[in-house]
Amino acid sequence: MRENARVADVFKAGRGDYQELVDEISALLGAPATLENRDFELIAFAAYDSDGEFDEADLDPVRTRSILTRRSTAAVRRWFEGFGIARATGPVRIPPTPEAGVYRGRICLPVRHRSVVLGYVWLLADEPGPSEAQLSAAMEVAARIGDLLADEAQAGADLTRELRAVLIAERGWQQDMAVAELRTALGARAEGLHTLVCVAPWPSADPDDAPSVRTIPAATALCTVPWRDRGSRAPAAGQSLALLVRLRSADVLTPALTAAARLLREAEGPRGAGPA
Repeated sequence: MRENARVADVFKAGRGDYQELVDEISALLGAPATLENRDFELIAFAAYDSDGEFDEADLDPVRTRSILTRRSTAAVRRWFEGFGIARATGPVRIPPTPEAGVYRGRICLPVRHRSVVLGYVWLLADEPGPSEAQLSAAMEVAARIGDLLADEAQAGADLTRELRAVLIAERGWQQDMAVAELRTALGARAEGLHTLVCVAPWPSADPDDAPSVRTIPAATALCTVPWRDRGSRAPAAGQSLALLVRLRSADVLTPALTAAARLLREAEGPRGAGPA
């Protein structure tokens, strides 16, 4: 339970820190800003207003929906990713496109940690926009956000024990308790929709041989568990890998399918034979 409390503290402290850092970027660049994770789920936003008057132009349809629903649609995500933001290491300028609901120009600051993109800071900025010096300072703040997101992802990686307990517990009160502990450890993320992706057999029981949670989009936790043929009472013949994945909705399975493809590539690598 002490470990669960530590994980919860990471998420509770992180949210306030995110808001402060987004406010800092907004003030540096003199522009409204939002922070989303790499799944385009809203983490924090800052409305910058230099003259104290509300500007309705700040609320174009895409930004309004992102703030009100705390996420963007799959179509919006694909549209923005078409500008190469997932591969970029520096600011990406995106022109206004009214037909796409983007009435204001944007600047995207990729949020990375050790070369892995973990999120994006979005700025409403018309031409000519911030100077290179301002953008450079903002990218330094974005790097600090990346550190926080990496810490949060690492906390998710530490949920191995809780996820395994849910999967191996006997049905009944033992499984109920295991689910309750996992929910507590997940914190605010437990309110979202999740699914489980499994690969069996998995080549190794060593957690170090599994991919990092932080490198798989929408991944929340993973573990290895003993694997046996369906319906068999024989001793476990090997290991399977289980990955808990966040979904935007029950109708959009893309995050789970993407994670499954990644795990299959890992399993077919030099560590062992491919999965069945």
